[in-house]
Amino acid sequence: MRIVKHRLRAAAAGLAALVCAVGVVLPTSVGHAEEPAKAQPTQLIVAASQSVDTFNPFMSFFAIGYTVAGLTYDSLIDWSAKDFKPVPGLATKWEESADHLTWTYTIRKGVKFSDGTPLTARDAEFTYHLMMTDPAAHASSSDLVDNFESVSAPNDTTLVIKLKQPTNQMLALDNAIVPKHIWEKIDSIKDFKNFDFPLVGSGPFQVVEFKTDQFIRLKANKNYWDGAPAYDELVFRYYKTPDASVQALIAGEVDVVSGLTPAQYESLANQPGITRNRAQNRRFSSITFNVGARTKKGQPFGDGHPALKDVRVRQAIHHAIDKDELIAKVNDGLAEPGVSYVPPIFSTYFWQPSESETTKFDIAEANRILDDAGYKRGPDGIRRMPGNGRPLKFRLLNHADTPSEATDSDYLKGWWKQIGIDTEIQSADFTKLNDNLYLGKYDIIFSGWGVGPDPTSILSLHTCGVLPDDATGTQRDTDTFYCDPAYDKLHEEQKRESDIPARAEIIKQMQQILYTKAPVIVLRYSDTLEAYRSDRWTGFVKQPADRGMISGQQGNWAFVSAKPVEKAEEETGSRVGLYLGGGAAVVLIAAAAGVIALRRRSTADDRE
Repeated sequence: MRIVKHRLRAAAAGLAALVCAVGVVLPTSVGHAEEPAKAQPTQLIVAASQSVDTFNPFMSFFAIGYTVAGLTYDSLIDWSAKDFKPVPGLATKWEESADHLTWTYTIRKGVKFSDGTPLTARDAEFTYHLMMTDPAAHASSSDLVDNFESVSAPNDTTLVIKLKQPTNQMLALDNAIVPKHIWEKIDSIKDFKNFDFPLVGSGPFQVVEFKTDQFIRLKANKNYWDGAPAYDELVFRYYKTPDASVQALIAGEVDVVSGLTPAQYESLANQPGITRNRAQNRRFSSITFNVGARTKKGQPFGDGHPALKDVRVRQAIHHAIDKDELIAKVNDGLAEPGVSYVPPIFSTYFWQPSESETTKFDIAEANRILDDAGYKRGPDGIRRMPGNGRPLKFRLLNHADTPSEATDSDYLKGWWKQIGIDTEIQSADFTKLNDNLYLGKYDIIFSGWGVGPDPTSILSLHTCGVLPDDATGTQRDTDTFYCDPAYDKLHEEQKRESDIPARAEIIKQMQQILYTKAPVIVLRYSDTLEAYRSDRWTGFVKQPADRGMISGQQGNWAFVSAKPVEKAEEETGSRVGLYLGGGAAVVLIAAAAGVIALRRRSTADDRE
């Protein structure tokens, strides 16, 4: 909903509500005011369910942090809205040396940061040096920059990156390029929140105001090198529950809502002025096992159940999950069963198990696996670990603000009871849930990630190199504490393989290992269900071209391309009336906002 600075009287609020609800066209003036009213900014309001702890693009642990960083800062290379292929960003072209060890990028001329300072190759050089040398900035990008031998800017329009060994990652440079003249003055990247508004960046929008659990307000960069947005401000407004955001859409208090449940999506089918969008998703939902929280040096920590270190237990649990029923009952059929870590939207790298490899829902097979492994049932029907007799009683931790996970949990508990496993369902907000994960204080936990077009960073979550250095829970680059040298070997091989089909085969082998060893079980790929006020907004460029999404893109195509309906009609020669603030005159109700902290790496991937 729109942000206002002054409390409104009830009468004025009632009039504004009428304007929002029925699209009343008001005259530009009423009576004989002594001074003309100040024009309200045109705002695109997007419902959000996540809070932000920092606007530091190197340190954000939230999915929305990736979105805001992409709007505030440009990257060298972007992902095409049509098909996710690499396209020019700040780099207009690039060249690879014959030995594949030197990459030269030509930096776009005439780009300026929002404070008027020119952006040059030296800003990119500074950014990558920061990622290479500062531990905090390095953590989320180690998989890439550890292979950099050097980075240099011989002039303002040339960036040269020399590699230790060839890699196919050099067209996946979608990290934020920060202004050197601002960031070189920062003493501690780790502690820098980047709350000095307005933020200085080169992107199409700049953050100008933020209130925790309420809103993020971004102002359009009217001098943006790729064309200024067609409206004044982009606002992410927080809602405590999905139902609240849906009601706000209907009431005209918000313009875009995503992450809808099937029931919410259906409820909007015949709402006037609202268009729904059912899109492919680049995300998956999953459950993650505590396979033994430990540091790089092998020091165990946390309180995970030791039985989950046994791959046979995890495989049995996988057999006791009916994914088709979950999709039918929880998703109303608007999802696909999960198998691999890379969703089907990225078909080149998506791995589909053969019929014989597929882990099917089979309670009898799950019981057979546990029987053969020596997990005998006790008098209460609950199985015990061989040797110490500890019951197979697992804590299943779900997100308190995701109702579908509560339903999932009930189904899982029922199926697992049939194989002699007792399940204690627990709920926590996203911050607490992720804190528990990285402290190793869990048994089984609901998770999920948004996957980028290049799968290297998402697959690195299961490499030995991202295990934490200590047990404090502050290093958050692993997903399950899984470590497998054979998997690591394949990961390094795929980074060096330049032939796409050959690389895809290696990546599919990695996903096969994850599927078989089951440190994580991918439950589903849910469709992206969203809706927007089409009576106010048009022009959203979706990604990809086939069944594309508006929210959750790899880039900012939708938010940059959006236009108020009246402006689009004016451009086609139509005469329209005046809408205040792009269709919603004022905000009437401040939603109660909840913190939904989403863990994410500062890469193209973000945790749900």
